[in-house]
Amino acid sequence: MKTKIGAAIILIFSFVSAGANHLSRPSEKNSSEKDSIIVTFGDKTRLIIYGENRKELEKIMKYDLNALLKDLKVRLDSTDADTTYLKEEFEGNTYLKSKEDKSEKDYVRIGLRGIHIKDGDTQVTIDSKGVEVKDEDSSDSSDSTYRRTGKRFYKSNRNSSPRKGFNIAVGLNAYGTNEATAGYNKSDYDLKPFGSRFISLGYIASTTLARGENARFHLDFGVDFSWYNLMFDGNNTISKTDNRVEFPLVTDDAGKEVEMKKSKLVVPYVNLSFMPTISFPHSFISYLSAGVYGGYRIGSYTKLRREGSKDKDHVRKNFYLEEMRYGLAAEIGIRNFPDLFVNYDLNNLYLANRGPSVRMLSFGVRLF
Repeated sequence: MKTKIGAAIILIFSFVSAGANHLSRPSEKNSSEKDSIIVTFGDKTRLIIYGENRKELEKIMKYDLNALLKDLKVRLDSTDADTTYLKEEFEGNTYLKSKEDKSEKDYVRIGLRGIHIKDGDTQVTIDSKGVEVKDEDSSDSSDSTYRRTGKRFYKSNRNSSPRKGFNIAVGLNAYGTNEATAGYNKSDYDLKPFGSRFISLGYIASTTLARGENARFHLDFGVDFSWYNLMFDGNNTISKTDNRVEFPLVTDDAGKEVEMKKSKLVVPYVNLSFMPTISFPHSFISYLSAGVYGGYRIGSYTKLRREGSKDKDHVRKNFYLEEMRYGLAAEIGIRNFPDLFVNYDLNNLYLANRGPSVRMLSFGVRLF
């Protein structure tokens, strides 16, 4: 990024003393050095105006130095020291004599409020809230795609996919298909609608194939970790026998049914996805995306918690679950609203003849 930095002003005050003003310039033998103007007030006060070159130095004449010095005096009054060294950034446009004269479009400013960079029509702000990029040449502010992480906002390049970057998705799990299977009663493995949650953490890379004024086409490649949390609706759990899985009631030593606070099966995966995406910079619908995914199971376990107890029991087994998962995915982005997603597995959750014939469906919102 090329930037132009205007003339800097360094003020060194020992103490203000009365006396005639004196103006000096560097001698001709030092003409190769940087241009500067030194104004002398008495014997112990100097005003140094420094510029990268004479052209930059001449820009000082556009500013109201009297107003600047008045503001500086307020800052000096805040210290009791006899000698003060003050090197500080000022917003130059504030002191322009003509408010219409703002020809210096490029700058880099570093201050207590962060770093501010302007390069042509692009402005970058880096502060405690994160990074924000604005393009002044955009006729529609909605052309910018911002990412929020906690209190931080990030903006990807406006020509890249809105899905690009770190992603967190949360939602619910359900059975997309639940076919009758010999030896199983569907009520034994029913899921709680709002207790069976889906979580995904990942990163999406993107390449843009076509750019238009109103639509752009991208290919998104993602990797993520996801979890199926399958909360059973009754007091059942899942157990593995020699031939298949079963869903027995949880009972105590006396064989009496135990009321369960939580009984669920957790299945984590690592996944890869390929999602062609069409983005709409000026539309209420920010993007549409559809594609495929595939995942590998990296474990599975049950979590049991009895009603009125804080103790949790875990059993780690494979429960005849398929090692792989693959399916179809779709997303829709709505401007100023969380993105919506839906995933549908094309293969069964359990191995054939080892468990019920069910396929998983996940849906929810993509937060970042």
